[in-house]
Amino acid sequence: MSSKKSNILISGAGQLGSRYLQGLVKCRLPLRIYVQDIYEESLVRAKQRWNEVLVPKSPHEVSFHTSLTSLPREVDISIVTTTADVRPKVVGDIASRTDVRYWVLEKVLAQSELGLDQILLRIKKGPAWVNTPRRMIPWHKKIKSQFNRSSPLNLKFQGKLWGLASNAVHFLDLLGWWAGETLQSVNTEHLKKNWFESKRPTYWEVLGNVEAQFSGGSFAMLGAGESDVSDDLEVSNGGLSWLIKEADGIARRSDGVEISGHMINQSEMTATLVESILETGTCDLPTLKESVALHRILICGFLRHWRQAGNPNATFVPIT
Repeated sequence: MSSKKSNILISGAGQLGSRYLQGLVKCRLPLRIYVQDIYEESLVRAKQRWNEVLVPKSPHEVSFHTSLTSLPREVDISIVTTTADVRPKVVGDIASRTDVRYWVLEKVLAQSELGLDQILLRIKKGPAWVNTPRRMIPWHKKIKSQFNRSSPLNLKFQGKLWGLASNAVHFLDLLGWWAGETLQSVNTEHLKKNWFESKRPTYWEVLGNVEAQFSGGSFAMLGAGESDVSDDLEVSNGGLSWLIKEADGIARRSDGVEISGHMINQSEMTATLVESILETGTCDLPTLKESVALHRILICGFLRHWRQAGNPNATFVPIT
């Protein structure tokens, strides 16, 4: 194993960024990790979480920064976990200061089409991927292998206050990957009229249903409400139906086939992701281009509804 350390940047040291950081402790390859956030309290929490998992004689070095000015000229992987409202600017700031070989971006990528275009424009070098991570989970890969690819998939998910606007992208990316199709359109007419403030100040959420149509005839219905629901995925394909209980790690098909597995936390999958990128130049996540195409349709759909809900001149939808 080479003793040369790869430079890793984590920009955004909040809840998710600090989990990325914890995951890097398990990386087999030696790393020089730069953690950057404008808020000192976020850096303090990230340092605490790093110390919680740090092992003796770790090959990694970590430093914490409130600005990008102290970054090295060359960064092997830039992981951007900031909120969606500032992600395009942060990506641009990083790209203007450093040469980045590879990028990993969190979702939601941006709050408008303009923001998506800015990200595409600013990432001119190096492959980039977007972290909709169910594609990386072995259990979901096993489930995918059981589908009849000659027949479309119909997916339904009905959850309670699960952050539909911010998290719909996860299930739409999952269905597109399972089916080998691309998102074509979304229907937001069945969303509730009134949006409400989410747990994170300045960001908003909405209840109701979103319907999504894919290129090969696959279809998704994603719903959010206030009543108790099962939070299970229902998928029909080729005359068979699946009930997928992600919380329990059980996927059952109507003919009795059963696949067990489990969800994986971000802190558990980061090392695998980084090792794959550094060693092979690729990973299982969707490319930035693929994810932007999906985001574009979804963001436009939510923005239309946001405007109809009393914000007629809005140029962005405040989700993250």
